[in-house]
Amino acid sequence: MHATRLKKGLYSLYYGLKLFPFRKERQARLLEGRRRGFVGIQIDGLSFPHLSQALDRGYLPHIERFLRCGNKLIEYRAGLPSTTPAAQAVIFYGAESDIPAFRWFERETGQVLTCNDPDHVQSCREKLFPGRPGLLEGGSSYSNILDGGAARSVFTVSSPHPQTLFGRMGGLRIVLMLILHPLRAFRMLGASVLEYFANRKDEWYGRRKRRWRTSEGLFPFIRIFCNVILRELQTFGVIADVYAGVPNIYTTYSGYDELAHHFGPDSWPALRNLRYIDKRIGEIMRAVNYGAGADYQLVLLSDHGQTPGYPFQSRFGATLGEAVSAFLREQQEAAVSSGPLEFTRIQLGFLREELDSRTQGWRHRVYRATKDFLQRKIQDLVPETLKVDPEGGVVITYSSSLAHLYITGTRKRLSWREVERVQPLLLRFLSRHKGIGFVVGVGEEDEVWFFHGGGTLCTTPDSDPPTADLEFLRPYGVPHDVVEEVRRYARSELCGDLVLFGAYDGEEIACFDDQVGGHGSVGGEQSRPFLILPLGHPVLERRWHSGYEFLYHEVFRPCLEEAADAPPA
Repeated sequence: MHATRLKKGLYSLYYGLKLFPFRKERQARLLEGRRRGFVGIQIDGLSFPHLSQALDRGYLPHIERFLRCGNKLIEYRAGLPSTTPAAQAVIFYGAESDIPAFRWFERETGQVLTCNDPDHVQSCREKLFPGRPGLLEGGSSYSNILDGGAARSVFTVSSPHPQTLFGRMGGLRIVLMLILHPLRAFRMLGASVLEYFANRKDEWYGRRKRRWRTSEGLFPFIRIFCNVILRELQTFGVIADVYAGVPNIYTTYSGYDELAHHFGPDSWPALRNLRYIDKRIGEIMRAVNYGAGADYQLVLLSDHGQTPGYPFQSRFGATLGEAVSAFLREQQEAAVSSGPLEFTRIQLGFLREELDSRTQGWRHRVYRATKDFLQRKIQDLVPETLKVDPEGGVVITYSSSLAHLYITGTRKRLSWREVERVQPLLLRFLSRHKGIGFVVGVGEEDEVWFFHGGGTLCTTPDSDPPTADLEFLRPYGVPHDVVEEVRRYARSELCGDLVLFGAYDGEEIACFDDQVGGHGSVGGEQSRPFLILPLGHPVLERRWHSGYEFLYHEVFRPCLEEAADAPPA
């Protein structure tokens, strides 16, 4: 008992000295009464099976200790699409969103939107959630795609208000870290150098051992940024907010997801990286236990997993866009242009005019100019993510193991029969390609059609297809469940006229991007994220959870309601 008090006292002194500049913020909140809140920690792309594998190998000692201390690990089924933007839209706002993939084509404006562009995500956020409060109202967002309405949005693609480059990169908190904690800054610098050489070693090892390879491109720089710089800075920001008593905090560690795409989700480089994420999570756990300015519930989760796969281009000798382009040239119906970001540069006029018409200060203009300059410099190093016919033919957007094909020239979604009239035999070509598991299109009224190498399947809300007709879906999960999941998803007006799912044989999935680990569609570990909650939590009473809405309504939202109802301490 005395040892526990002494330990807590020493840690309180340690955090008081370490985070002295944030004492006024902490005191102001404590004067209002000690409140309740949550700290959500998301490990991007880590599935339940691969988390279990890392635990068995001893890579996650802090998470393992957390499980022994009254918490339970469960898995749930990811929503469709199994991507971070779609997941966080539901987790932060509580309702299914119209985000069909990581990148998609918007028929009304003729733009290709991508969720790694701040302008695109902000525009999408304003359309989907106008004036709607998010889960992180009054709180903080670190290293997320969406901000959830957070008052402080750092390393987050979207923001509820215009921010300068300085503000998006962490602002005052990062400056204070560099000044007050030079050892952490030097550690970050040294770790960046080590990470670079670790990548060289992993690439050399991969060339000898791996069956499939991906191109280097910008990956070494992305790896250093995600696995060292971003990881250190977001951890410090979360700890500072925990000490200050910020009520709602959510952060995403993305390093594993990047490595899993490049080396494979069960590869040694990806799983080894979890050791360093675990150490930073351990720092946050200590801050929550001994230095917090509020009573936090700590929630650990992932938004999706990754399924081992292979690059479509490596196996079939051409990208999906090139394959469709060759087919269309043979049919003399249309042509698909090449170039990784060609269409984005051509078609962003509408969005650029809208953004430039807003009143903005010189600092925001500097931020925009810097972003545009960097995008122009790196565009040639980015692997192909879309194919386009600018004059009105076909647009294909890739999102890992999921792709959307749009027939341009119309502002409404075409049925599969209309696609057939515009591009005869295209559907037959796609459904019989060995890299495509099945193709989905809409028919009349509520019909959703599945096309695959063995035939076609028409489904309606009231239909119950015979089990024999669903055998082609067995590798992707329970066939009847997969049909219902895909049916709901395919009805979205933002989906392509045809939706393409990468072929999956139960072991590897075809990745339309240049990746050896895929997610976004269905099949395998990508559909099996994890969640860690305290024993006795009501969510644990149910045997199975599917989608992301329960995370908003049953996991995070109750923390806010308890905080609102709690009397001042």
